[in-house]
Formats: sequence, structure tokens, C-alpha cells
Amino acid sequence: MNALEHNSSADFANDASLLEGLYQLVVTGHTDGWEFEQLDSVVYERLKHTYAVTN
Repeated sequence: MNALEHNSSADFANDASLLEGLYQLVVTGHTDGWEFEQLDSVVYERLKHTYAVTN
């Protein structure tokens, strides 16, 4: 495995972890705290960056 493959794998694992954390907070109803706000912001920014429409 080269460095690029390792980084992609690590990035995917980190993204999956962030989504899992966000999901768990939603399922348990903990959407009004700082942890949810922080995870929501990070996930949203990554989605915007990944799927941004370029003009």
C-alpha cells in the first residue's frame, strides 16, 4: 500500500467515524449540544467541498 492509498483509507475511516458520531447523536436525540453542532459543521463543510459545483 502506498502513501496515497493509506491516506485515502484513513480519510474514509475518519469520514465514516464522523458520520457515525453524527448519526448516533441524532438517534439518541442529542442534537442541541456543542458536540452535535461541531460534527454537523465538519460533515457539512466536507460535503460542500466534495460535491461543490464549479462554474
